[in-house]
Amino acid sequence: MRVLQLAPGVQATAGVASGTTAIPSDSSGSPAKCVMISVITASEMAVIRPVVEVSATVTAANGLPVIDSVPRLLWVAGSTYIAHIRGRSNNCVFNITPVENY
Repeated sequence: MRVLQLAPGVQATAGVASGTTAIPSDSSGSPAKCVMISVITASEMAVIRPVVEVSATVTAANGLPVIDSVPRLLWVAGSTYIAHIRGRSNNCVFNITPVENY
């Protein structure tokens, strides 16, 4: 089993309207190639998608759902932002954390 090394990440809130959050760099300052997305708000869901432009959007139909009990590893090489929207009835706080050794 591989132990993942994580760099400091950022926290964002997925709300009723689609928004974007910049993907954080890894600990060496290079663009992250892989990130872990983990939902902090209990019993909620964020719908996410890596995108290149800050004006990009995501919907429940074209995004990846992430729930609080199942963090997701996501390949983001070539993307600069994570587009996000809440997937249930309440806003949802989630972390975007670069994975160093993936």
